Amino acid sequence: MSNHSCNCLIAVADSRGLFFIAAWLFSFGLNAQTAALNLQVERDSVGLGEPVALTLTSDESLLGGQHWAWPEFQPGDTLSQGWEILSVGTLDSTTSPEMEAGIRRSQRLVVLAWDTGLKVIEPFKLTPSEGPLVSSSPFLVQVGLATFETNPAPMPLQGYRPFAWSWWERLLHVLPWIIGTLAAAGLLAWGIRKWNARSRFNTTPEEAAEPQEPAHVVALRMLYHLQDSQPWATGSGKESQAQLSEAVRLHLQGTFGIKALERATEELTSQLNESATRGIDPPDVLWLTRLLRQSDLVKFAKQTMGHDAHVNAIQGAIQWVERTAPNMHESPDNSQASSPDIRSKHG
Repeated sequence: MSNHSCNCLIAVADSRGLFFIAAWLFSFGLNAQTAALNLQVERDSVGLGEPVALTLTSDESLLGGQHWAWPEFQPGDTLSQGWEILSVGTLDSTTSPEMEAGIRRSQRLVVLAWDTGLKVIEPFKLTPSEGPLVSSSPFLVQVGLATFETNPAPMPLQGYRPFAWSWWERLLHVLPWIIGTLAAAGLLAWGIRKWNARSRFNTTPEEAAEPQEPAHVVALRMLYHLQDSQPWATGSGKESQAQLSEAVRLHLQGTFGIKALERATEELTSQLNESATRGIDPPDVLWLTRLLRQSDLVKFAKQTMGHDAHVNAIQGAIQWVERTAPNMHESPDNSQASSPDIRSKHG
């Protein structure tokens, strides 16, 4: 056989081999079954213990009778990286929009993590009846103590929105200042009133009660007027005793410097008994105590006194004032001369 014939046979053999190889590859491509598994995560950052939804979707070819086993999930199971499954949705099947002869299956899971940090949702797998596994892509989720933004990346600068306060919001902003101002003004007014009252109360009883005339002269005038007018005879016994007590107290305060006008009877008599006062003897203290207490019984307890009792009380008071008046005990003529003058002013 010539060399030319041998070359022809080799060429024919090579062309047949290439044809069979191409036919085999073509038939393998027709019979090869394809599938895809996709994982979608609701958010890429969540708070600690906050649920996040996962959606697992597959597109599977139906050619050649091959099928893929779907992963099984149960509530309470734990995925890798410590993701706890809270709930498992129904596995839905529809026609695949990606394949001419295929189905699409999808299932929704709700999971959560109890550890903080960057946690990976590892790939899920479809197990084929024959051939290699089909896996989804991993997904990285940031788990923090508080919820992060859906997209933690820096956001572009947004435009400014015009804003205006309403009248009610403006009032709420100034209302505390108004209330504070009114409260401060009220407190200041209260303080001024208290200071004025304090100034009045701080005035010494001698200054407040000191008349233009000597105290004993005014007291005698009041007593002579009571003796002449006799108001108890017309039913004014209470007023009579009140004037009698006031005259005696005025003489005590103006002549002896004893704070008698503003003190209660018990407090005044206690002071007279406990501390000796120049010009007032123990018998005078006893008489004053009885006189003032008798006046209180008529004024406050509505006790009645007879005509003679009123007259005797007033005459005793006149005698005591005249006896203890300044300088009267040194010049009797003055005492005798002053009585007509005092009585004449009531005439």
